[in-house]
Amino acid sequence: MEPLLPGNSDKLSFCVGVIGPTDVEATSRAAGLDPMLCLRAAEEAGSELARQGYSVVLVPDRGVALVAAQAYRRAAGRRLVGIVPRGGTSTQQATSCCDDHRHLCDEVIDDLTWTGQHERICQLSDVMLCIGLSCGTMAEISWTKWTGRRPVFVLKSLVSGLPPEVLAETDIHWVDDLDQALRGIEDLAGQAG
Repeated sequence: MEPLLPGNSDKLSFCVGVIGPTDVEATSRAAGLDPMLCLRAAEEAGSELARQGYSVVLVPDRGVALVAAQAYRRAAGRRLVGIVPRGGTSTQQATSCCDDHRHLCDEVIDDLTWTGQHERICQLSDVMLCIGLSCGTMAEISWTKWTGRRPVFVLKSLVSGLPPEVLAETDIHWVDDLDQALRGIEDLAGQAG
C-alpha cells in the first residue's frame, strides 16, 4: 500500500462508504464465519483508507463501522463523516452508540432517522466497501439502486452471499481481499478525478 503523499490529497474529495454489521458476532456466526476476520478487515480498511487519503463516511455506532472509524483516526485520516441517526424503533434508540462516538468524526450528519440513514450513506459515497453482511448492510446495498447504482466492493470471504435478485439491480464487485478492493477503489477514484 502506498503512503499518504501530497499527490494523494486529491483523493480527499472521493468518499468511501464503509458498511457492515453492527452485531458482528451474531451475523458472522449465523453465516458460519469467524467474527474476528470481519473485525480485522474493518480495522485494516480504516487504516488503509486513511493512509491512501480517502474521505470515509459511516455510521459510528458499533461493529464494523466503529472499528473502521477508530482505525481511520489512529492512522490520521483527514475526513471522516459520521451519520448519527435519530428516531427509529425503541430498540434502535436504546442500543445506538453513535452519540458516544461522534467525537471521532470531522463532520456529523444527524438530521435523519435510522431508516433514512441507508439512503444518505449511499448518497454521500462515491463507492461503498462492504465488510460482512447484516439486515442494515443489505438495506444499504439495496439503496444503491436508487442513488445512481453506486459500486459496492464486497469482501466475498466475509459474506455467505447475496440474492441474485439484488445482484441484478446493483453494481456489486466481488473481491477476494482488501487489497483487491482498494485497487478497485483506486481505479474508480482515478476515473472520477
